[in-house]
Amino acid sequence: MGKMKEIVMNDLPIVIERKKIKNMYLRLLPPQGEVHISAPERMPEEEIRRFILLKYDWIVKQQLRMRQRPEQKVLAYESGEEVYYRGKKYTLQVIPSAGSMGVSLLGDNLILRVKQNSSPEARAKILNLWYREALTEVIPELLHKWEKVIGVKSSAFTIRDMKTRWGTCNIRTGKICFNLQLAKKDRICLEYVVVHELVHLLEGSHNKVFKAYMDQFLPNWRTMKKELNS
Repeated sequence: MGKMKEIVMNDLPIVIERKKIKNMYLRLLPPQGEVHISAPERMPEEEIRRFILLKYDWIVKQQLRMRQRPEQKVLAYESGEEVYYRGKKYTLQVIPSAGSMGVSLLGDNLILRVKQNSSPEARAKILNLWYREALTEVIPELLHKWEKVIGVKSSAFTIRDMKTRWGTCNIRTGKICFNLQLAKKDRICLEYVVVHELVHLLEGSHNKVFKAYMDQFLPNWRTMKKELNS
């Protein structure tokens, strides 16, 4: 982790983290929209402050939206709850099993076979493992498809349950990380994230050049992004 510093601008607390990077990045962390800036080690603080002022109205607007969102329901992993897979809603059916544990689909039901008296954490682990396996099956196909289109090559990919990002790309190593929660989303959402992260191998920041590449390779990416975040 880089060197951290907190400043206040117009009553807005901002955390600045210095890193060995070339560009500056802005993130709003849920649930309240805490402002986190990643900045190059040698960038003058005055330049960072100017950047924040330019983004100030947008930050306040986004924070308001984040704070108005209903809290996400925490699953108890019990029969009757709603769960999602590839953009479709299923009714969870928990079945105690003396044999193998796992997940299967039956019509509009998602069957979760677990040990008798298993904890919610144990049930979540089984479901998340199934989500991970589902993503692991489809991601290589999408990477292969879009690497040829975009003209880049990733070195590897991982899957993690991330809180604030759908994906990340290490432009130095070419390694891409995908959010486990993408298994719950429609395939077009996963495809958008694949293209988004691969384009970062051409352009590291979310500037006009990046958006121009997205327009070129995936003209309806804004609609797909909206679907992803809905």
